[in-house]
Amino acid sequence: MLSASLADTASASEIDTTGELYTPKNEMIKGGGSAAARGIRLKPMEEKESRNRKNQSLLKSTGLIQNIYETRFITYLTRFLLAFDPAASAWWKKNSMPNLDGTFSDVSREKFAEFAESVEVGLADYFLGPYGSYASVAAAKAGIAAAEPAKSVEVKKDNSLWNMIFTNKRDNRRGIPPNSALARRLSKNAEREATNLAREGILNLFSLLKARYTSIEEKQQLAILFSMISKPELQPVQEIRGLLGEVDNGTIAAIELVDLSSEDEDTTARDYFRLSSRQGGGFSKDDDNIIRVDPPASLGAEYKPAKIQAVMKPTTRILRINVIDSGSGYTTAPDVVVKQSGVSRQCEACAILDRIGRVSEVLVLNPGFGYGGSQARQGGEPALPTVEIRERKKLRKKKKVSKQEVKPAKAVAELEYKVVGVDIINGGSGYLFDQPPKVSLGLPEVDPDWYATPAIFSKYIEDEQDEENQLILASVTQMKGINGVAIDTIDARIEKDNLALGGDTLRSIQNDPIALLPSTTRPRFSKFINDASSDVIENGYYSITSIPPVLSDIAPPSSDYRSIDPIFGGIGKAPVTKNAVTLSSGQYSRLALSGAICTVLVRTALNPLELVKTKIQLGNDEEIIQLAMKKASSEEKETQSESTSKPAIGTTQVIQSLVEVRGPLSLFQSADITFITSVVFGLFGFGATELFRRSFSAIFFDEASGPNEFLFLAAAGLATLLTCAAGAPFEILRVRSMSQLEDEGVKAVFDSFVEQNRQQRREGTVPISLASSSQSETLSLQLEDIKPLWSSFNPIVSRELPFAVTKFFVFDLAAGSIADLINGSHVLGDNKIQVGVGGLGLLLSAFAGALAGIAGAAVSHPADLILTLTSASSREEGETKDWRMIVQELLDADGGILNLFTGFPARSVFFFLVIGLQFFLYDYIKTLLDVGTDDLTLVLDVFYAIRQGL
Repeated sequence: MLSASLADTASASEIDTTGELYTPKNEMIKGGGSAAARGIRLKPMEEKESRNRKNQSLLKSTGLIQNIYETRFITYLTRFLLAFDPAASAWWKKNSMPNLDGTFSDVSREKFAEFAESVEVGLADYFLGPYGSYASVAAAKAGIAAAEPAKSVEVKKDNSLWNMIFTNKRDNRRGIPPNSALARRLSKNAEREATNLAREGILNLFSLLKARYTSIEEKQQLAILFSMISKPELQPVQEIRGLLGEVDNGTIAAIELVDLSSEDEDTTARDYFRLSSRQGGGFSKDDDNIIRVDPPASLGAEYKPAKIQAVMKPTTRILRINVIDSGSGYTTAPDVVVKQSGVSRQCEACAILDRIGRVSEVLVLNPGFGYGGSQARQGGEPALPTVEIRERKKLRKKKKVSKQEVKPAKAVAELEYKVVGVDIINGGSGYLFDQPPKVSLGLPEVDPDWYATPAIFSKYIEDEQDEENQLILASVTQMKGINGVAIDTIDARIEKDNLALGGDTLRSIQNDPIALLPSTTRPRFSKFINDASSDVIENGYYSITSIPPVLSDIAPPSSDYRSIDPIFGGIGKAPVTKNAVTLSSGQYSRLALSGAICTVLVRTALNPLELVKTKIQLGNDEEIIQLAMKKASSEEKETQSESTSKPAIGTTQVIQSLVEVRGPLSLFQSADITFITSVVFGLFGFGATELFRRSFSAIFFDEASGPNEFLFLAAAGLATLLTCAAGAPFEILRVRSMSQLEDEGVKAVFDSFVEQNRQQRREGTVPISLASSSQSETLSLQLEDIKPLWSSFNPIVSRELPFAVTKFFVFDLAAGSIADLINGSHVLGDNKIQVGVGGLGLLLSAFAGALAGIAGAAVSHPADLILTLTSASSREEGETKDWRMIVQELLDADGGILNLFTGFPARSVFFFLVIGLQFFLYDYIKTLLDVGTDDLTLVLDVFYAIRQGL
């Protein structure tokens, strides 16, 4: 069950036997989701915003209820959850109905569509925008229990800054021209904000699912799932790459260098030394961090970046000459000579003097070739040449006037080194086979003095920025998986690009609502949204090219669907729902109060009909009955009907007679006791029925099996027994009050009842007539005085039990059948009628209640007649008649068994109106008290079970 912290906030939320949470419909559909699924209660302001969303119900009549997640994504996520989530899988096993041959029936597909809509509702409630902190897996496991959690927010174009400024007449007064630069900028800002919010929601969903489902197969399917987000600006490209990296978990096995200039057939151009720093050269022996490899896209401490280092060897060219002693006394630039034996081409350099005659630097004009000695040429450690800075002798002899001594400058030469390979120190982990990491070969921090780009290389350098790029590239050519098998990265890319699913595989997926794409299916990465597009996507884009693309013009198979994907199934118009089984004491109290209010209103308003029915059944009010018979006889004469029998009096004649003799208020005789009786019967009748029905469902029946008629009748029967026990004293007083000729108050009727029973207990005494309430005195009640109030319990049960059971049974059957007929005929278009919801639903409740009233009246009328006669006999002088005696008298009289239905027309009219109005008002008042059909209908809250599994 829900934890104590969530029990207060989720008043009627329930967890079924599969582990799925069901949340009240008004909270889930119109309120922005549940606190149970969030893991934290919203702040007061956020709760107010959620309540305000009630006017923006997510259950639109057509189309998806949000505009971020598309049909293919929702249906594939549904399949993913039904396959991998334990709670969802258990729900599917309980509710799906496969055929004997293993295929799935239409009912199963409808159940799938309902679950898919539950998924969409959850996405709309929780993942359309910011939803707590999900910057890491740890944060995802923490749910939204952050310092400043925020619920999901959908930013629609209708509510954008653009519409706020330009489509509202009042805002147009601001004087901003719709086509101005400011207007366009504001529009772009609003669209950018909406995109950012939507992307945050998708990233939050990704983080939750990634934290919950951690097996290799689950990661493969999640990568496929999020590749189905078709908008490049919303697709979590880097996160998909990370999943694929975790699936492959590749280790770098080989890195090769590729010289782009080697494709030229002109070897002179290829070997041109001045471009050496763009061909892997230009480095000194001590340079480091020359080559780098990207870290794996996979996140987590278990995935390590690779460690590599460049393999370099000397090019036998002079990289630079460093001045270590500037010397002094130079008046002209000295000669620079780089000396070493066996040099193929002499290095050319010149010295640069500062203002005071010192050598500030030496420029290498030509690096020469062949330096480093034989060791370098044989791959050993090179020997450095010597650098001699000599004063020019000829110039020295001509300047005889100068007497300043020259202090020779000193310098050392550095050999140029070139990258010739890459050593892999640690191959790392978490890399993709078909998207190997990028290996970057850096440029020297400073180009050699002799660097120049000759015209012959213009075809490799298209603009100035390309001058900063290497003409030698490094790339990963081989990787190893966790099994140690080497994989060629080029072959991996070709294999993934060429993989396509066959027709048999696609048909198999279509026929199985929970089948997923094969794990060999690989999202394809590209810089273009499709092969025909020329627009480059900066971050790239993943797509599933092995299945047919989504078609936008596919019509749903019926009006019960919002949308459908031809491969992965449809999304229903309504989510998975169930009736609330566990209600709070406050909810039961409101249900009972609803029953009491509607019963009081109806029974009090229709008290005249009940009074007329009683007088017709008893026939003891001779003045009224005789007058009614005269009216009936005159009506028969007017119709020229000849009959030897007594005229049959009807409801109309009795009402007219009462008004003529005793005035209009006489029609409300016994209204006070009727009010009290109605309260008792309404409180217990409806409240107890709801209590027992839901309790029985929770204890004895499987909630997935749907409504059970036997359960419903058993609950109604037990509730009737309880109601009869509580209402019997009031009912016997009500009938006794109505059987009197004149109206008397409740106290007078009760006193006369007690005194009469006391008189009968006195041996040998004669009952005293208590027609006048003025003769009664205050009575001291004893237990023997109270017991007779329940003397009519059996007759009341015999009347109320068949009436209540029949009433609830017929109402449930009629309302459900009529609703199914109307919805199936689509006379309301895409709208659905629901019992007790909305105007049409309330009218349906009234009509079904009216039919139930007639059926209940017919079944219970004999018992009602016997009860009336029994109660009336108790006030007459003489021996009180037992109900058995009354039945025998009725059967022995003329008419036989038909005598048991005396007064039935009046009673049927009465209950046609009473029960119809009663159910109408009951459903209406329940809605006002927040215990209506929508309030007690629970919607599957899919993402609760997912979060609970973290």
